[in-house]
Amino acid sequence: MTSFPSAAPTIAFWGAVPRRLILTLIIIASSSMGCEGRGCHDNELRALLEIRKAFNFPNVSALPDWGHSTTNGGTDCCGWPGITCDSNTDRIVEMVLFAKRLSAAEETWHPDLTMLAEFGKLERLNLGFNHMGGVIQEVLNLSNNHIQDSLPTAIASMDTMESLDLSHNDLSGSIPLERVQLSSLSIFSVAFNNLHGPIPSVICNLKNLKLLDLSLNILNGPIPSCLCSLRSLTELDLSYNELQGDIPSCFGSFQSLAILNLFSNQFEGNYSSSMCSIESLTELHLSYDACPGNIPACLGNLQKLKYLQLGNRLNGSIPSSMFHNLTELTTLQINSDQLEGTLKFSVFANLSKLKEVDISSGRGLEIDTEAPISWHPSFQLSDLSIRDCVVNKRSNKRLPTFLWTQKTLETLILMGTSITDTLPIGLFCNSSLSSLDLRSNNISGLFVLPCHNASKNAFEINLSDNHLYGPLPKSIGLFFPKLNIFRIARNELEGPIPSSLTDRELNLLDLSDNHFSGKLPLGFTRNQTILSYVNVSYNQLQGELLPADAYMPLLQVLIIKNNKFTGSLLPKLANSSLLFIIDAGYNHFIENFSQALPLLPYMIVLSLPENRVQGYIPRTLCQMRYLRSLDLSGNNLSGVIPPCLHNISSWTSNIPRDSPIWIDSGPADPTVLLTSKNLARPFKADILYRMTLLDISLNKIHGVIPGEIGKLKGLRSLNLSNNQIQGFIPVSIADMNILESLDLSRNRLSGIIPEGMVHLNSLATLSLAFNNLSGIIPNRGQFPTFSKSSFEGNPGLCGIPVEKSCSSNNDGSNVTTDIGKNEENSKSLEDILFYSFCIVTFNLGFWGFLAGIFFNFVWRMMYFKIIDEL
Repeated sequence: MTSFPSAAPTIAFWGAVPRRLILTLIIIASSSMGCEGRGCHDNELRALLEIRKAFNFPNVSALPDWGHSTTNGGTDCCGWPGITCDSNTDRIVEMVLFAKRLSAAEETWHPDLTMLAEFGKLERLNLGFNHMGGVIQEVLNLSNNHIQDSLPTAIASMDTMESLDLSHNDLSGSIPLERVQLSSLSIFSVAFNNLHGPIPSVICNLKNLKLLDLSLNILNGPIPSCLCSLRSLTELDLSYNELQGDIPSCFGSFQSLAILNLFSNQFEGNYSSSMCSIESLTELHLSYDACPGNIPACLGNLQKLKYLQLGNRLNGSIPSSMFHNLTELTTLQINSDQLEGTLKFSVFANLSKLKEVDISSGRGLEIDTEAPISWHPSFQLSDLSIRDCVVNKRSNKRLPTFLWTQKTLETLILMGTSITDTLPIGLFCNSSLSSLDLRSNNISGLFVLPCHNASKNAFEINLSDNHLYGPLPKSIGLFFPKLNIFRIARNELEGPIPSSLTDRELNLLDLSDNHFSGKLPLGFTRNQTILSYVNVSYNQLQGELLPADAYMPLLQVLIIKNNKFTGSLLPKLANSSLLFIIDAGYNHFIENFSQALPLLPYMIVLSLPENRVQGYIPRTLCQMRYLRSLDLSGNNLSGVIPPCLHNISSWTSNIPRDSPIWIDSGPADPTVLLTSKNLARPFKADILYRMTLLDISLNKIHGVIPGEIGKLKGLRSLNLSNNQIQGFIPVSIADMNILESLDLSRNRLSGIIPEGMVHLNSLATLSLAFNNLSGIIPNRGQFPTFSKSSFEGNPGLCGIPVEKSCSSNNDGSNVTTDIGKNEENSKSLEDILFYSFCIVTFNLGFWGFLAGIFFNFVWRMMYFKIIDEL
């Protein structure tokens, strides 16, 4: 983490932004902080009371010590918390109101704070983290709110202001500096907004600027060369924009620039002429995004460099000569899919201050850590990450031997490096190691336990996608007391899952795609109160997965498909209200779905195919508004399709609704196998989140397809095949405009194919086979791309591609099964039946009453008595 330049020692830090000098900037005062004298001015006192009123609207108790006689200073606002006055003039120069509305509701707050204009000598103001929003007029907008619009006119002319932060807001349009006269401004940040357009040349008028952060916006155009006139600039961050053109050659004239970040833009040309001459640089971030480029060897001239990040479309080899003079280097990151050649690790031998190395490529880069044999590292790494490179191709792809000299190593990632060796469990004898990731290699052999108690700091172990075999040691959990993440998927391990793992407070467990057998240890479900991710799919586990007293309140992802689990599952997850993925297909669970389904409000993927689920689909399902993929195929469900499915808001819009707890990357990285377009494919991360699917095929669903199905405009795959559904294909199905796969085959559907379905332009797979459909097959839109198999088994269909001509008695204009006519006839039949029922019921009641009066003497006397009394 970087720090502010020494020229601004009074800057306060709030918030956290990785690798950014600006974490949360505030406006800074250079005057004294004293507060003696006759007290604050009346107009400023009144303005502060108005501010307190604004902060407390509605129903908030912020700033309780302002304006009370018991407050230090009484009505002298210079003594109020967060307020500082100038000791000579008693004018307010500092106001810190950071996070004063945290107790309030989290909705955006739209205050009217125009009274800030009363503070003419204000030099420092912090309003960060107050959920502010709206269009600001004369209000200073600071970081981490929801501020919109542009820089207020009252602030733009405050020539005493030294630092201004508008980062982490909702600013749009161009950079808000049109009317700025901030001649004293030394720090300016508009990072993390939605600003677009070019970088305005008016920035070049801020001659005292030391730090300029325009990162993470949508800025375009070239870098104005006049930025080179900012001789005091020590940090420049233009990363993650869409800037184009060449880097101005005058950048080499910077004398004080220490941090330069140009990462992720669309720059062209060679950087070496402008970059290699900035001898003051200590931190440099470069990438090639518009066109590939080589790593300039002249970067080795930057002898003060401590942090070097190079990425994206780099090609060629990594020049070894570049590292000879970078003796101050502590962090090196080189990441590109187009690197090639061989990098000898010995070129780092004399970089004694090197702590972090992160190198990745598309397997075109070879890394040799063994030549020459005599080399010895002077560094002690804390983090080493080598991903998708070929390691030690000339040394039998062995594990790097220099690792045994690294006594302070905390993180080791050798992923996809083709290492062919036995499991280096001895690395855990290095007590400093907390994270070991050796996935996607050719490591083989038994899992052998390390030195006793030497692995006390092991927090994460990932050995997935290797060739480990045999059982896991029974006492494995005892050797890793701090183990939190354990992944050993896609190996050849067998035997029972050691119960000693349940003695650890695991957060993530992935043992999938092995040959584990027996039962899942009960400790995972009873004692693991922090377990959030479980994947034991594709094993041979059996028995009941969860006991009756299962308690997993933090569980979010449960993937257990392709085992032999029995018993009931869903009712025992009622306490796991944070669940958003259940993938439990291809087991032997016995569920009454209509009674067993708990309300899981954050559910995104619910997959239970090929089990023994019966009952009907309950309305509880319609309350899961974030649900995106539902697979209940191959069960014994009955009943009808509930018409409330359009209450699932994620299915009614093609814009995904964010689940509050969705994990799209990181340690969990869930992968779910879903069937769409007749293919079972793995979906993960963002792709899984954007997939919308409803599959209730191979059940006993009856009734009709509700007309509300057309409201599911966000659905991509719909499979209702192999059921007992009858009636017509709803006309509204044509409204499902992003539908890619539709299977209604093997039901009892009748009528024609709605003509509106030709407008389903995304439809790639269609099956209406084996129903009772009739009429002409549409021949527009996607329909000409579908084969005969999509329509077979419907004797009444004619036209292409079933090769049955449509006669004059069987054309579209004379088909008696037209949807509209069928629906009209159906409605008329319903009306006839209703009125007939009413007439019959009335006649039976009326004549039955008269018959009772006529033939029953007692009833007749009672009736006459009632009439007489009336």
